[in-house]
Amino acid sequence: MLKKHVFAIVLFAALVIIPFTIGNNTDVHNVIIYMLIYAMVGEAWNLITGFTGQTSFGHAAYFGIGAYTSTILLENFHITPWIGMLVGGAIAALLAFVVNFQMFRLKGHYFAIATLCVAEILRIIFSKWKYVGAGDGIALTPINTLVPGSPKSAWGKIAWLSLDVRDRIPFLLTTLAAFVLIFVLCLWLENSKMGFYWKAIRESHEVAESVGINPRNYKLAAMCISAFLAAVGGTFFAQFFKYIDSDTVFPLSVSMIFVLVTVLGGIGNVYGPIIGSAIYYSLELLVRRLTGGSGSGLNLIIFGILIVLVTCFEPQGIIGVVKRIQGHFTDRKERGEGTVETHT
Repeated sequence: MLKKHVFAIVLFAALVIIPFTIGNNTDVHNVIIYMLIYAMVGEAWNLITGFTGQTSFGHAAYFGIGAYTSTILLENFHITPWIGMLVGGAIAALLAFVVNFQMFRLKGHYFAIATLCVAEILRIIFSKWKYVGAGDGIALTPINTLVPGSPKSAWGKIAWLSLDVRDRIPFLLTTLAAFVLIFVLCLWLENSKMGFYWKAIRESHEVAESVGINPRNYKLAAMCISAFLAAVGGTFFAQFFKYIDSDTVFPLSVSMIFVLVTVLGGIGNVYGPIIGSAIYYSLELLVRRLTGGSGSGLNLIIFGILIVLVTCFEPQGIIGVVKRIQGHFTDRKERGEGTVETHT
């Protein structure tokens, strides 16, 4: 079992070690944190699209719900983001159930467009809703500026409890731990009975129904779990970015990042989101370092070219490329052993 997932073990170990070896390199810390947050939501998106075959372009809706819920509970009620994360996840899962109960009657691109509409409706509502800051959004109060003795100040002294980003390394390690938990959960779901049913539905609704599987019920379960995990990613994003508004967390561009990093890494595979996210944010850091600035979108151009190449030549993404190379060497090894046996 461990041998099968040696790549994941090495990757997670490297992500633990790197922050301590690069000193106070804020750029690298930020890239790793963003990479992990978007990989979290990529795993969530992969559950509904990669495993059940229902393409969603509206996962920013659940991401935004998580971000807003945890932020409002923190700012207005001094409730720790950990509780806010669970509440946001529950609200996102409930929203997913209510909205998709009827939407799952739609298929293909009709369903994808409907999910996009849900996210856009939420973006408009939150941009007008004064309680959540309307168009001005919400800025999180720095913990070190709070009145000493206030509830938020008290638990804010413990970095992991408050999700305080003043010290990047504790926040990075907390984010990594959350991603590892989500990764393990998705891996378990993939190999569970429910995961088997999801894949059967993805391959053929009719065949799944013929063996007694209810496609809508199992797709609803996948969407609710997916929405909850996306909201968790939204909470980490809000605590890291320290400011949210409707145009930051709900737009199509946010949903598309979740889609594209997963497609590049390998859709339908738990390793896909983290690989795609690592490439996306490593490109951003590399281009910024080489150009001495924002990169003027050069990283997006390179990433776009990679997406085109992958979708044209290897639909399984980077994972598919690795498997193809691995298969090539395995075949050569087997042919070599066969030749030796023949001569013997």
